[in-house]
Amino acid sequence: MKIISIGDLVTDYYYKNGKLIGINGGMTSHNIIANIAKMKFNTAVYGVCGDDMAGNIAIKSLNDIGVNTENIKKIKNLDTRCFHVSYFESDGDWKFDSKKRCPICNEKKWYEPSKIDPDKIIRNIKQEDILIFDNLNIMNQKIIDNTQNRKMLDLGQYSELDNYSNKEIINKLLNKFDIINLNERVEKYLKKRFNLKDLKDIYKMLKPNLIIVTRGKKGSDFVYKDLKITKNLESPAKEKDSTGAGDAFFSVFIVEYIKNKFVINDGFIENTFKKATKLTKQVVKSFGARSHITPLYKIKKINNYCTCKNFEIAIRKQVTRCSLNVNNLKPRVLNAIQSNAYDKLKQIDFLGLNSVLFVGTGGSFPASIFASRVINHIYGTNAFSILPRDILSRNNNKVDKVFLLSYSGTTNDLLEGTKEINNKNKIIITKGQPDKVSAKTNIPKENIITYRTRNNKSKERGFLSFEGTLSPASLFLKLYFDSQKLMSIDKFIKDSLDYWNNYFNNYFYNNKKELRKILTKGKVLNVFTGDYTITASKYIESTLIESGIFNILIHEKKNFSHGRFVNYENLSLKTNIYLKTKTTTKYEKVLLDYLRDDKNIIIESKYDGLLGEYDLLIAMQYLIYNIGKLLNIDLSKPNYTEKALKIYFYKGEL
Repeated sequence: MKIISIGDLVTDYYYKNGKLIGINGGMTSHNIIANIAKMKFNTAVYGVCGDDMAGNIAIKSLNDIGVNTENIKKIKNLDTRCFHVSYFESDGDWKFDSKKRCPICNEKKWYEPSKIDPDKIIRNIKQEDILIFDNLNIMNQKIIDNTQNRKMLDLGQYSELDNYSNKEIINKLLNKFDIINLNERVEKYLKKRFNLKDLKDIYKMLKPNLIIVTRGKKGSDFVYKDLKITKNLESPAKEKDSTGAGDAFFSVFIVEYIKNKFVINDGFIENTFKKATKLTKQVVKSFGARSHITPLYKIKKINNYCTCKNFEIAIRKQVTRCSLNVNNLKPRVLNAIQSNAYDKLKQIDFLGLNSVLFVGTGGSFPASIFASRVINHIYGTNAFSILPRDILSRNNNKVDKVFLLSYSGTTNDLLEGTKEINNKNKIIITKGQPDKVSAKTNIPKENIITYRTRNNKSKERGFLSFEGTLSPASLFLKLYFDSQKLMSIDKFIKDSLDYWNNYFNNYFYNNKKELRKILTKGKVLNVFTGDYTITASKYIESTLIESGIFNILIHEKKNFSHGRFVNYENLSLKTNIYLKTKTTTKYEKVLLDYLRDDKNIIIESKYDGLLGEYDLLIAMQYLIYNIGKLLNIDLSKPNYTEKALKIYFYKGEL
């Protein structure tokens, strides 16, 4: 299934106080699809544009966020449609006007009618695809009338309806759309034209599954099954630009409608309205309908041309999510161990506990491993790290405490896996807000340990966990430091972060040619682990597999000698990541000698024991970061298929 936006492409120009500040792709239906693509759905645009720079930008703006653009046709000697949005500051607020004429040269780049090829588009549409339209022109109408797909309509203009009789308008819309989204102008026009009293009358006349009217800061009205619901907007955000708010709002309703298996009820409207208004509050804070998704493209004027006719793209340095997260790692981790989370952790009587479980998924699972090893080492407590589903198949009667490590604090699998355990015996370690986590999980607020601070509210973005792994592990490292009366933990963490940052920068720079051969996309990498390298190995396995770049085989070093070398010698490419602490055991010397002639990345800590284990966990952050740089891939932003996202977003019993 694909969600497809149909129509001619548009490039939007944005001006502030008369100065061009950037450009981006535009058009209502394509803005909707851009928002949906950001939510990791399988999206595409079927349309046309000119074979010019404006067309290139319109296509690039979609490509850059993962929209499939294979079915966009570039037409020679055609100027891509352009729209110009100008902002002016007035009495402390921003006002704007939108025109099809360039405010600099007064030239209009717009054509009518649409240039799309309906017959070709119909041939390429599959029955399960969902179609999005933002007008009812002749070309679109042919597709609407000759396909049985589910369809969504965002109707923000009514001028084209003046060309049709009342009967023709009804025929265009009646029973054709699952959801119709209107603004107040179109609602008023339809009421007047058809002599209707209420929005419910429009609903009865057009018979969609749901009709929405957005009313800006006032909220929205909804009608389904002849029921009208009014939702007021509480605490509206201060607006810079509202141009993309309606598009974003509608995109959330489309996505949630699909996720809700095309069922509409009061609960659906209530929950989706909250999510949609949350997104629109982000949208209105910046200039541009898609600026909350991607920044405006900066362009440079070419001599003798107005920027609406020709330009050069000013290439900005791309900063990946992976880079942002790693670069912010030091302040985030130090903030975590200086938060009151550590004080709450220290108050727990681990000596009085016989058996405890540490539960995590994804990047939190390695942190749960490290936490369990620290607690076992310091207190002799039976501490086990475990995955959520494994809890369901064991006898937990003698478990005293269960620690749930969750970046959000509300991870479904953790809550489902421990649902038979009394909430009073659960402790959540998270970056989430205690009030919200407690409300959603029903776990007492005093059992929520958060390393969120006033200076450390922002969260990582992306699928890989850096802070979500290292911060909770660091809290338990501090317990170990205090128990052993060691040097400053702040200094230890800073030194370790700086050391591995410099180490891998130099290592990848000096060995770039060889590493490109070793770290080839699609390879199977062997990871050798054991003793105090378990946490690091589980982290590297999780993150590299989640990135979709490599597959990983984990070998426990001593267990490798019990026959696993047969597989290694016959089926493996003999490409290895070898993790070790400072001291080399006699067996390890033999194993390293066996691997000597293979392609090895040996990562060795300066420490033994738990310090070495934590130190190697930090090393993995920079190994991941540098692999991404080497391959020019943002490992924190994999392309998941729609089919895969169904299991990623699964909420329910395990």
